[in-house]
Amino acid sequence: MDKNILLVEDDAIHREILFDTLTARGYAVTQAQNGKQALEAFNRKLFAVALIDIRLPDMDEFALLDLILARYPLCSILLMTGQASVEAAVEAMKKGAHDYLAKPFRMELLLLKLQRLFHLKAVEEEVRTFKQRATSGIVGNSPAFRRFMATAESVAGTDATVLIQGESGTGKELVAEFVHGASSRRDGPLVKVNCGAIPETLLEAEMFGYEKGAFTGAEKSHRGYLEEAQGGTLFLDEIGEIPHSMQVKLLRVLQDRKVRRLGAEKSTLVDFRLIAATHRDFEELKEDGVIREDFYFRLKVIPLNIPPLRARKEDIPLLLEHFNARFAKLYAKPPVSFTTEAMELLQAYRFPGNIRELENLVERLVVLAPGREITPAQLPREFRQQGRSGSEIVQFFHTDLPLKQAIKEFEFQFIQRVLQEEGDNRTAAARRLGISRKNLWEKLSG
Repeated sequence: MDKNILLVEDDAIHREILFDTLTARGYAVTQAQNGKQALEAFNRKLFAVALIDIRLPDMDEFALLDLILARYPLCSILLMTGQASVEAAVEAMKKGAHDYLAKPFRMELLLLKLQRLFHLKAVEEEVRTFKQRATSGIVGNSPAFRRFMATAESVAGTDATVLIQGESGTGKELVAEFVHGASSRRDGPLVKVNCGAIPETLLEAEMFGYEKGAFTGAEKSHRGYLEEAQGGTLFLDEIGEIPHSMQVKLLRVLQDRKVRRLGAEKSTLVDFRLIAATHRDFEELKEDGVIREDFYFRLKVIPLNIPPLRARKEDIPLLLEHFNARFAKLYAKPPVSFTTEAMELLQAYRFPGNIRELENLVERLVVLAPGREITPAQLPREFRQQGRSGSEIVQFFHTDLPLKQAIKEFEFQFIQRVLQEEGDNRTAAARRLGISRKNLWEKLSG
């Protein structure tokens, strides 16, 4: 957990002593000498703890306390008060302050209270993360899954921009929900935007909002997605579908943290965390000119690469159990079971549609064969026809072709099949074929 502290103290000497003591102990301290500066500091970043003098020159006794409790509920407040204001400090604790220190106090006491407070917050964060994982629908225990979730959990506790990459059906939206739910912004909104589903002509108005009369048909003012995400998280799915003109405008928002609605004269400050996702190779999108280079580097701060289901086949039994229980409850039907032979076929299958394909299969079986034991004969044909190795046997022969041309045609068809199985991810396909991306491109172009 980041040990960020906001120190609000109008006495310059005392503030400097506290700052030096806390920074020497490894705390990241931001100083403010009054309530106005404190609120301005919150507009720039989030704080785990606010160490506040109860009496400030520009605010009433509980004004700053009430504002922080209302706007930033995850920030714990530690009050500093004179002996004459102890009763007020007790009243503040009833409102929601964590603790107080009566001046003059020993620095050892302050450090002890902070140590205990941050330990408590770390335990609470661990419990919240565990509950979030248990209810998020993200299921698995394979080594690949555990490595991925360890990264996702460490990222969730920060406010950094996250880029989720994964093939279609791997659960990118679930991961975005998990990261938001395990973050300090969990009490704020999670605004989901499918960039590929909004026509380019409407994208700017939907993203930035507009004022009444900004264009024909704008009969009233409208908040855009950027403003709706205030205090929370903005999830931009299929980020590779955003045109260059919108990439430039979004880049400016991410840099300035200001949004101007269409037809508006003034900009509005916005505070949100960005999570983007794509099923396409983001590096390839940059190289092909689909994604601007500056936009690419602004988004790819923390990349999260979801492993495809074929890379975590040990999780298939757990996922089957999870979906089986969910759909049995949803349709009020008994769950299905699987014979050993059927389970072997499921674990050998490559699942080009990933977890979504497995989920759809289980739903279909629960609806059509409730309570039955599923044998290989009841699985779809593609499961039964696969090779025992888990790879599909591909055959195409044109005996009227010269050998060189036939080999070239086979190679092209084989590469196309591998690309399809890898979700058109050329980097993954090249790795699987044992060639470079440049070599792959040459073979596809030739």
